[in-house]
Amino acid sequence: MIKSFLIISKDGVPLFTHTEEDAKVDSSLIGCFLSAIQSFAKEVSNSCIDKIEMQPNTFYYASKGPIFSIAVAEQTDEIDGRVYKIIAERISRSFLNKYPEDQIEQNKGILDFFKDFTNEYGTIIDEIDQLQTQGNKDFILDYFTRAANDENIIGMIVFDLQNDEIIASDIPENIPVSSFESFSSMLFNFVDRLGNELKAGKINEILMRAEKHWIGGFRKGNLAVFTIFSHDFFGNIIPDFITSTIN
Repeated sequence: MIKSFLIISKDGVPLFTHTEEDAKVDSSLIGCFLSAIQSFAKEVSNSCIDKIEMQPNTFYYASKGPIFSIAVAEQTDEIDGRVYKIIAERISRSFLNKYPEDQIEQNKGILDFFKDFTNEYGTIIDEIDQLQTQGNKDFILDYFTRAANDENIIGMIVFDLQNDEIIASDIPENIPVSSFESFSSMLFNFVDRLGNELKAGKINEILMRAEKHWIGGFRKGNLAVFTIFSHDFFGNIIPDFITSTIN
């Protein structure tokens, strides 16, 4: 699994580290190196590097806002590389939810300020460990990896309709997971009946527009996958005269 995990500012200053006892990682040195090589990649090809292999370790990292988050694993590790990419993306989002950009700028270089992120880190690692035991692991990993790279996707839930339980999630802290537990099965049972009544066949995709987000749901076998999108993702696909307020 992960030998070390680091969160650094874009200029290479370590913010948070978590290291196994037998791992030796110089967070300051790695921070400066990754910052420099990202700057080089940006200048040369206007792109970001998301994996660097240097024996005996591979560095998987995500770039979000003012930070890089980096998962360090051994090259001989048999765990799917997509797992580390998901971890890096999820932890970076969680870190930015906890510490606004102005706090990061004011306190970078003060590791003690960010040490209480340990709880959030542990929760995400535990959830990813559970995800790897799922029977539909390949589908879930592929979906989460693709979604993690899209800034318009705010959150994701994978729900087992047969067992009536959530098996994987990645949503903002202000959105309760329990909300999806209460309506997922009910929603697809309803649209099944609706499809039969309308002679439309089985309904496998749903798109709902809320005041703040779009919520999309689709069914794949016994799984229901819900994705929360920003309004910008779909744009104004419904005419204004339908959504305007009644005077």
